Amino acid sequence: MTGPLTSVELFAGGGGMALGTRKAGFEHVGLVEWNKNAAAILRHNATKHPDLWTPDHVHEQDVRLWLQQTDIESDVDLVAGGPPCQPFSLAGVHAGDMDNRNMFPAAIDAVRRFRPRFAVFENVPGLTRPSFAPYFDYIKDQLEKPTVRPKPDELWTEHHARIKKAQPTGLRYVVREHLLEAADFGLAQNRRRVILVAIRTNVPGAETWSAPEPTHSRDALLYDQWVTGDYWTEHGEAMPELPDGLDTRVRDLKEHGRPEKERWQTVRDCIQGLPEPVDRRPATDIANHEGIPGARAYPKHSGSPLDWPAKTIKAGVHGVSGGEAMIRFDDDTLRYFTVREAARLQGFPDDYEFPVARSRSMGAIGNAVAVPLAELLTHGLTQLNSHGIDAR
Repeated sequence: MTGPLTSVELFAGGGGMALGTRKAGFEHVGLVEWNKNAAAILRHNATKHPDLWTPDHVHEQDVRLWLQQTDIESDVDLVAGGPPCQPFSLAGVHAGDMDNRNMFPAAIDAVRRFRPRFAVFENVPGLTRPSFAPYFDYIKDQLEKPTVRPKPDELWTEHHARIKKAQPTGLRYVVREHLLEAADFGLAQNRRRVILVAIRTNVPGAETWSAPEPTHSRDALLYDQWVTGDYWTEHGEAMPELPDGLDTRVRDLKEHGRPEKERWQTVRDCIQGLPEPVDRRPATDIANHEGIPGARAYPKHSGSPLDWPAKTIKAGVHGVSGGEAMIRFDDDTLRYFTVREAARLQGFPDDYEFPVARSRSMGAIGNAVAVPLAELLTHGLTQLNSHGIDAR
């Protein structure tokens, strides 16, 4: 094999996973996204940054239909994406495999079609709940043995039983499941996600690959805030009073010393350097940074503390999800995150733009895979591939 590693991005959304895999060294031969606003974001940034992907690579189409029509015949090294998570989200209706938004069957069909060296799929932790666990096992077993196809009108439970008994001699994958916290890898956001990584068994090192180890920690942040005060000094702030409930943990940290990992990043860390947003007035020197009036708290939506990682940025039913889209300051005042601030919380660079309405931009950002996490995971796969090129 010669040339760059290639990828197909499914359910590409606003481009979080695609940006991460591109930074890791993959070149996209197709990005598939049915939502017109998300597809517009992908095409806009393709024009602005030709080194990412081209507008022609963006297919505004249902993944299932695209798989039937695509003429991509070249080798594809990576199939990646975040199948819609609403069927398995704690905030959703919990319909799971019965939800017509369940796109895992299409994701697995793409693996069958392209036979990639690697597949990476991201989803919400709700997929591992006991009520969904049998179906999650079915997803993983399909990835392991994708050549055992479902029969027409076969129940998924019947198909699963056949997969478990089958011993196919052809295409097979080593499948790894990881529950990762984005804050543990330097993102200024508490965002737990399930990552499925499938590596073709004839890729050297497939059996021994594992996800990267966390680089940042909660205790390191607590140490820098409440033991040394370095965090406040860096931001030019006086150390406030220790919040209730932290006395014991801070005392333990004083006794045992600072953890070796880097500290969790906070909202304050993340938005540092951005001008204070003005309501209804776009910033002149940076895109998508306009204040939105009217932020208010309501039950279970109280905003993200300034000096802690943000709550999980979510898409919400109408694009902006309540308290997760607000900053709560020390005096308990609130304001909405601007689109740019939310994008930073997901790891999007400042020159990546969102040329659609705020609600649609926030929806695309909330649905995105965090850029640095996607980069870190898939960079590890490129390193694995560099140890030797397998025969297809």
